[in-house]
Amino acid sequence: MSNIPAVNSLITAINFDRFAEIEAHHRADAVFQSFRGPTLRDSVGIADWHREFLRDYADCNYTELEYAEEGNSVAVRGTIEAKAYDWRPFTQRVIEAFTFDSEGEVAQRRLYGMLRDITFDKPTTAAMNDAIGFKGGSASSTRTTVKAFYDALLSGDSEGALAQLHEKAACIDGVYGIANGAANILDFLRQIPMPAFGRLRVTNIVAGEHDALVELAIDPARPRFADWVRVTDGKIRVIEGYAMLRELGVNPYENYANDRHRRLVIMPN
Repeated sequence: MSNIPAVNSLITAINFDRFAEIEAHHRADAVFQSFRGPTLRDSVGIADWHREFLRDYADCNYTELEYAEEGNSVAVRGTIEAKAYDWRPFTQRVIEAFTFDSEGEVAQRRLYGMLRDITFDKPTTAAMNDAIGFKGGSASSTRTTVKAFYDALLSGDSEGALAQLHEKAACIDGVYGIANGAANILDFLRQIPMPAFGRLRVTNIVAGEHDALVELAIDPARPRFADWVRVTDGKIRVIEGYAMLRELGVNPYENYANDRHRRLVIMPN
């Protein structure tokens, strides 16, 4: 039985500020980690977190939803449309990873984000349109391609990694920028700053027919990165890089004030 309808129901509850429903979708001891922090370990705290979140993300609406599902895990890539403290609209691309228990309640959630209002250049837009328009593929072939790429990438095997990339692949990192072309992407990924100690490793893969979520961390208890990988004809066409922004030392509130301006009616004198 698919858990995607339960995910959609939770997203609808978030879109409409239904905090009691948000709490009810989570197991009492659910764990929620987000790019804004902190780590929460109960359903009541998760509902309260969303009260603050939906204050800062007024008129929140999850759009452009895409899914990958394996077993009791569901991955969702979406774009949040909302209004900032000054009521100006903005967009923010996010990934959510869900784990459900046997009762159909959310046991774990991890919410990764990009910085706001990311824009694509022409080669990246072309790669994205090509990947989104691709209709073939299978979950098994997607998993095989993605796993081979990350095994090669993390072991320093450049030739093995290049073999899994489309010649005109694009990489969109929500913090560090954009790269186009297979060789440029490998150089770009190697330049992303890492802590002095520890080694990045894949902690989870959820593969769909032509998309896959890949989670990466140094300490599995502290999620760090999540990539949404788009595969066409057995080659990786687009890599979208998301992150736990606070884990990287990026202030998710930077350049965005938190005190919302009150909407006031200006009466004529």
